[in-house]
Amino acid sequence: MLRATPQPRWRPDSADADGAGERLVDVTAAHDWHWPEQFDALRRGEGCPMCASLGATESVHGVRVFEGRWSEANLSRRPMRPGYTVVVWKGRHVAEPWELSGEEAAGFWSEVAQVARAVEEEYRPVKMNWLSLGNGVPHLHVHLVPRPLDDARAGGPLEGDAFDATATAELPQAQLAAEAAALRARLG
Repeated sequence: MLRATPQPRWRPDSADADGAGERLVDVTAAHDWHWPEQFDALRRGEGCPMCASLGATESVHGVRVFEGRWSEANLSRRPMRPGYTVVVWKGRHVAEPWELSGEEAAGFWSEVAQVARAVEEEYRPVKMNWLSLGNGVPHLHVHLVPRPLDDARAGGPLEGDAFDATATAELPQAQLAAEAAALRARLG
């Protein structure tokens, strides 16, 4: 397992005594930051959970709303924001966009844009965030996070626990099915 000493991450403390928020607080200590077990093997595609779940119409994470030539997209069961969708590369295992050929990259990003457009039309966010991370699962995928007008962190980055599934309630099955059907209709 890869493990390094975490560097401090700072944020303004809004609970500052004078209310000015001038004091900075180290938020690193609140988390056990480390690379996932067997990260190097996962990066090579060995035991990759995204590779294993490709083609499934439903998983513990969400339901498929799009099946393209280069990718598939799943609406999250536990959305950090309404409409949170993940678009997953479905060819051979790759961890980074640069590993794709020009044709593959053009096809993949075109499909990501197609899904993002449908999510934006359905949920009408103020801003759509496209996040290509792979720190937990090193398989090429893009998190599409619609940021609504009443977003708790409007104008700023997502909260640190945004990708912690246990921090977000699961959508009722009927609501998930209705939202997925609406996205599928937009995606044709």
